[in-house]
Amino acid sequence: MSDRAGFSISASRPGEVRGASRKGGRLEDGRKGRRQLPWKRVLQILCSLFLLAGLVASAPWLMNWLNQPIARVEVHSAFEHLSREDVEKELQPLLQVRFFSLDLKQMQAVLLEMPWVKEASVRRHWPDSVQLSLEEQQPVARWGRTHLISNEGEVFAPKDIADFSGMPVLAGSEESAAEVMQQYLAISQLLRPMGLRLKTLKRSESGSWRFTVGHVEVNIGRDRRMERLQRFVRLYHAKLEPRWQQVERVDLRYLNGASVAWGQSSQAGSDS
Repeated sequence: MSDRAGFSISASRPGEVRGASRKGGRLEDGRKGRRQLPWKRVLQILCSLFLLAGLVASAPWLMNWLNQPIARVEVHSAFEHLSREDVEKELQPLLQVRFFSLDLKQMQAVLLEMPWVKEASVRRHWPDSVQLSLEEQQPVARWGRTHLISNEGEVFAPKDIADFSGMPVLAGSEESAAEVMQQYLAISQLLRPMGLRLKTLKRSESGSWRFTVGHVEVNIGRDRRMERLQRFVRLYHAKLEPRWQQVERVDLRYLNGASVAWGQSSQAGSDS
């Protein structure tokens, strides 16, 4: 009996052993749960914040450096009739702003309102200049008393046309300007080989045409204008050239002929 009692006392209980094992497991799990801070990531975030703060603080200075006042205006033009001073004078009120505040469309509109400007382009050139490219009107005749007309039939009104007094004078309604210019070019081409120069050309409200060559007035009416012009050329070579200084008027509004008014004798003849 004593042997059994000693045996039971010296034996270990399983429950006590398992409890000690669980305690050790809890200590090991606690050590694993402790993690170090991601210092590298924190430093990156702090650097980014400092950089952003620096950019925000320096933004007004940077913008002021980029957006400078306009110091130069470069004008590219043939300057046949325009002057650089006039161009700069027209644009001066629009140049009192900084680089990025320039209204390029308004500047272009102001330039196109100048009588001698046909085409205009405007662009910025950093840091402080504006570049202008201008194409001037090319007048080929006067339009009435106060205007000029270009080779494309565009009518414009410079302040002074005294320097163009030797040009032919064209006339008609404003809507017919392009047609009048085309007729002027066609007649001029026919007269040039004859040594004659067109002096005036007029289209009436009814659509009738008449022109003067030197002192002679020629009426070609409304219809079959090219046919009548060719008839005038034949009549000139056949009969009028030797007595050209005596001719006052030629009327070509006939089916197959022409009426000629002579200056001194006031005689009329016809070509049939």
